[in-house]
This record gives sequence, structure tokens and C-alpha cells, in this order.
Amino acid sequence: MAELKNAPETLVLEAYGLILSLKEKAESSPSLVVHTQPDFLARQHALFGDLVMRDSQDLLDDLRSDRF
Repeated sequence: MAELKNAPETLVLEAYGLILSLKEKAESSPSLVVHTQPDFLARQHALFGDLVMRDSQDLLDDLRSDRF
């Protein structure tokens, strides 16, 4: 603020014009669209319920045993 008080009037008017143009651009630009993050835990629970596998190795062993 002190710099603006001591600055030449032409510089102050130029800075003021810049501020007004930036303000107009900000008001005219479309607002940002806010996307919510998907709730992966809710989706997992909807698909599998309370089923919990101890380890992926159990699942892989079960799949391999079906092949033979």
C-alpha cells in the first residue's frame, strides 16, 4: 500500500486497470466443476458384502485347483 501511495498516478491507474480486467475475467469465466471422489469401499461392500479373503493366495490356489 505504501508503494501505491508513493507511485506516480499513471502507474496507479495502470495497476487499477489491470486489477479491474482480472476481476472481470474471473467473474466471466465458468466456475470450476467439483467432482466428488468415488467411494470404493462402499462399492466393494455393495458387491461383496462382508466377504473378506484372508489372502489372495487362497483365491489363486482355489482357481488353480479348478483347472485340474
